[in-house]
Amino acid sequence: MSQDENAVSKILDDMAVKILMVEPGDLSVVGDLLAAAEDLLATEGEAANLPVLHAMAHAFKSALERMIMGELSDSAENYELLGKAITQIQEAVRKGSDMDEAGVAAFAQHLSEAGYPVTAADLLGGDKSLAEEPAQEATPMESLPAQDKEPGAAAEAPAEVSPEAPPAPALEQAPAVGGGVPDFLQDKELLGGFIEEAFEHLESIEVNVLELEQNPGDLDIVNNIFRPFHTIKGVSGFLNLRTINKLAHATENLLDDVRNGKREMDSDVIDLVLTVGDTLRSMVENIKEVLENGPEYYQDLDITSQLEHIQTLQEGKSPAASAPEAPVAATGTAAAGAATGAPAAAAVPAGGEAQSSSAGAAEPATAPEAAMPAPAGAGRPQGGESPAPAAANGQATPRKKMGASIKVDVEKLDALVNAVGELVIMQSLVRQNPLVAKIADPKLIKDFSQLSRITSDLQHTAMSMRMVPIKQTFDKMIRLVRDLSKKSGKEVNLVMEGADTEIDRNMVDSIYDPLVHMMRNSVDHGIQPPDERVKHGKTPTGKVSLRAYQKGGNMVIEIEDDGEGLNTVKIRKKAESRGLVQPGDNLSDHELNNMIFMPGFSTADQITDVSGRGVGMDVVKKAVEKLRGKVEVQSQPGKGSLFTIRLPLTLAIIDGIIVRVGSERYIIPTTAIQESMKPERKNYNTVHGRGESLLVRGELLPVIRLYKLFGVENPTHTDPCEAIVVVVENEGRRRALMVDELLGKEEVVIKNLGGMSDVRGVAGGTILGDGRVGLILDLAGVIASAAE
Repeated sequence: MSQDENAVSKILDDMAVKILMVEPGDLSVVGDLLAAAEDLLATEGEAANLPVLHAMAHAFKSALERMIMGELSDSAENYELLGKAITQIQEAVRKGSDMDEAGVAAFAQHLSEAGYPVTAADLLGGDKSLAEEPAQEATPMESLPAQDKEPGAAAEAPAEVSPEAPPAPALEQAPAVGGGVPDFLQDKELLGGFIEEAFEHLESIEVNVLELEQNPGDLDIVNNIFRPFHTIKGVSGFLNLRTINKLAHATENLLDDVRNGKREMDSDVIDLVLTVGDTLRSMVENIKEVLENGPEYYQDLDITSQLEHIQTLQEGKSPAASAPEAPVAATGTAAAGAATGAPAAAAVPAGGEAQSSSAGAAEPATAPEAAMPAPAGAGRPQGGESPAPAAANGQATPRKKMGASIKVDVEKLDALVNAVGELVIMQSLVRQNPLVAKIADPKLIKDFSQLSRITSDLQHTAMSMRMVPIKQTFDKMIRLVRDLSKKSGKEVNLVMEGADTEIDRNMVDSIYDPLVHMMRNSVDHGIQPPDERVKHGKTPTGKVSLRAYQKGGNMVIEIEDDGEGLNTVKIRKKAESRGLVQPGDNLSDHELNNMIFMPGFSTADQITDVSGRGVGMDVVKKAVEKLRGKVEVQSQPGKGSLFTIRLPLTLAIIDGIIVRVGSERYIIPTTAIQESMKPERKNYNTVHGRGESLLVRGELLPVIRLYKLFGVENPTHTDPCEAIVVVVENEGRRRALMVDELLGKEEVVIKNLGGMSDVRGVAGGTILGDGRVGLILDLAGVIASAAE
């Protein structure tokens, strides 16, 4: 049995156990079964590759959704029937291609008796659309259960399946939007699960919408957009989240028209779906805020304009040129806006590392900022580099193989990593114990060596668990480029490479804002308008490349554009006007270009609502350096610019050089060290015993005596020419640190200093192999303290 078949069998076994233990009315277990059914659908395609098995799994999932919505009775009899249906799916997996029609017929009979009508002919035909429970089979908006009923109350009989989709619900028939603070806090555990899964569904929606622009007419992608709306509609209805349910249901109906060929998935529908996704995301964010801070933070949004827009599209009318207005809060509190701060969402189209993205010059469909800020998202994929539509060559998009996985609480993961860090420290202490060095027994020595190897493997495994692909962060840039290019009237292709490169989970959120600033800078200031590009012999469409890769123990992120490049003449004039350089100073282009990272520095001729205020690149540099990284820029006038960010692979461990100063030990990050030396006396300079400097490769570097800075008693050397000097660089400033001895290079586990975390010049601590505490230097603080 293959690994995928084992994964499928395990999921089915777990489902069989759960359904045996479920009690009527315990819909939380039904929710677990629904999640397991979704995992099954994500895994089973690779196991047997049988359309009938896929259809059976979809039908079972849809039956569970109906039960959650109260359309199927959650009686003991129905649970018994669903259990028998699971048994038939298990039998289908076991038999594979030898599966007989009798088993499929028995499965269909069990579901039909439970209230979900399906026939063996439908399943044997591999008709996924039937098993997916299309929107017309769902209960129309006007006939949803009354909201004052017990959520998930059992229906006496299953809803009839209409052979044709109902007409778009008239607005006057739809229940009024609003209705005060909903009673959704009765089950916080279910609500927390909904919030987490809703964000995943909304990201999936945006991924697939942007991919659909590359593959117009691909119904598989349309189905991939339809299903998350269907799930959000079902679960939100169960949880009494009426506004979310209403908007998701209306959008689902529109998408079902597209699936059935009643309407094309044109740019109007795509813009509408993206806008609805933004609105749903804001509403889910608001629910999260309510869950964390209380019901007084709830905002009931007026989604009438979006429902009208959806109805207009369903009726086949030509919508207005602008997108539907973003919803505004019908009720508010002092916390209004906290939940509408609009998270940046979304992801990149699946199917390749490098993606091409462009957006036309049409006016953007922007929402009023005070009501619902548009999220920083990603760019519209299309253009010459996009793959051919799957529908055109008659091949369905291949299903991505997914391995079995489980969700682990972040606190548990951090606790594991910390425990492993302590284990590594203790192992190092034991290894360097003098008594261990005296051991002569070969077997005991071999056992110690084996223990050391296992500890090292455990450390690397634990650290890898903190690593996640940077794809999720990169994906958000696609919508951002799409929106920026539309707003600026430029055509931009976004090409992404290395999205699977892994980065420390704790860095993911921190690196997002710097990337947003740099992408905005590239599109707004770097890429020229199409007519100007043509005048300079370039293609009308600009290109922005976003790359990630690992090099030399670092994570490297590059943002490159083929635009105008930096104007060193304007940069120098600006620097001279601010007194940063003198007219006679001889600075290289590289030094001038990197001045754009200084606070308030901007050469933009005009300020836009996107950039030009001189605050973005300064924020980028501070954010990157806070992550112990570096950022720099290279540029060629008329050809473009390349921004490079270098980050450590993890924040939990640091590569450092251990130095001794007197009896103390300090760790200097290797990323900041340029060289070390024992200086010659002829290169040492001082003015009246103060202001010491060393001439290093033609440059005078100020000397910093660490023993004076940290009050270390009895240093071995007080003469810089007898000591060791370590040349370091921070924020473009080079200094010579005077130490007594270099003890070696080592990976150390970073420890928080707790109440002493405010000590200037110290970034953290670690326990060294000899049991001593070593302080990790914060070079920015060291340089600032020495200058005072």
